[in-house]
Amino acid sequence: MKKERKSAPTPPTSAPRLATYRPLLDGAVFVLSLLGILVVVHLWIQTERGFDRGCFGFTAPEQVAATVDCEAVTTSDAGSMFGVSNVVWGLLYYLALAGLSFVTVAVTEGALARVKKYRALAIVAGFVYSLYLVYVQYVILDQLCRLCLISASIVAVLFVLQIIDYFRVPAAGEGGRRSLAKYAVLAVVAVAVGGADVFYFRNLPAAQASAGADPAPGAVADADAVGECLYDPEKARVENYRDLVSFSDPSKGNPEAEVTVIEFFDPNCPHCMTLHPIMEEVVRRKGDKAWFVWRPFVLWEYSLAQVEALFFAAQDGMFFDMLEAQFQVQRQGGIPLPELIQISESVGMDPDLTATRLQRGLYRNIIMRQRQTAIEAGVTSVPAVMINGRFVDRSSRTPDCLGALIDAAAG
Repeated sequence: MKKERKSAPTPPTSAPRLATYRPLLDGAVFVLSLLGILVVVHLWIQTERGFDRGCFGFTAPEQVAATVDCEAVTTSDAGSMFGVSNVVWGLLYYLALAGLSFVTVAVTEGALARVKKYRALAIVAGFVYSLYLVYVQYVILDQLCRLCLISASIVAVLFVLQIIDYFRVPAAGEGGRRSLAKYAVLAVVAVAVGGADVFYFRNLPAAQASAGADPAPGAVADADAVGECLYDPEKARVENYRDLVSFSDPSKGNPEAEVTVIEFFDPNCPHCMTLHPIMEEVVRRKGDKAWFVWRPFVLWEYSLAQVEALFFAAQDGMFFDMLEAQFQVQRQGGIPLPELIQISESVGMDPDLTATRLQRGLYRNIIMRQRQTAIEAGVTSVPAVMINGRFVDRSSRTPDCLGALIDAAAG
């Protein structure tokens, strides 16, 4: 009888990519997703508070700039996508990653690869978008939101873990024991921490800078304070402040006065819009004692055309009409060019000439040079008000305090 030969065993086929559950790596993705949720929740809280205590919410009120970096970024055109705030997108993104990571513990082996592929696509998409946002902060806005950068760092680590997960060959017996309980405990802890964060800041009174507060250690001593009205203790006096302006700049008041008041603004800055009627009141009260000059300081690229339109309006003697008209329709992302041309016509300018001038970009280089000069003088955010070279503290930008500081500077 012929002996039957045994066939050689077929070598096992390699498992498809992302079909292996890795306890440490998948657990790390879940933890980072929860951390991302907490960062975004904290950003949402501070956004709702108007960053009154800085980006993280723990800065002394008197040391918070008028428009802190986080606020400049979150209110910029890059602060939203499809009309929805990036804070909302970020929360949905991290919730999705946390949910998919949680599902990897519960699904069958057959469905694991599909779930992890969805998660991988989300991580890659988030990484690409976060790179864009970092680019916008560094290159376009020249403003950095620290909470946003922390979120970008989390996404970058997630991307690295995803690369490892995709290219690493599963080892024999790899798979590990899945523990839903551990993931559930971590989720409960994250909810508790996020809830505590919301509770604490929702019950923390809105910051009001204490006018009599002592300067922070190392701050510039301010001997020129008038009662409770302060100059910014962290910024030194600009000696050549008159070099920042010229008689062709839009101005009000008395050009021959001993006091020069300079306001730096961006037409798309909400705080600048709020300050505008205050400055108008101060001009009405102290126009004989001071020369008031307005200098644009663009925060966002889309503000350039609006500032150019203000330059053209200034040539026609309509600067303040144009500025107030822009403030009236201020919105996130700026005013579209067709509407900007319509506004120019409504204030009495030639719309065709305005359109031609805007298309040529005659003042763009001048605007950016003026911005750089202001930065060198110490302007880091807007609105900023300078009286004879001293930056007024945020808490003192009121009609009474500005008037008192002008009286003191006039001697």
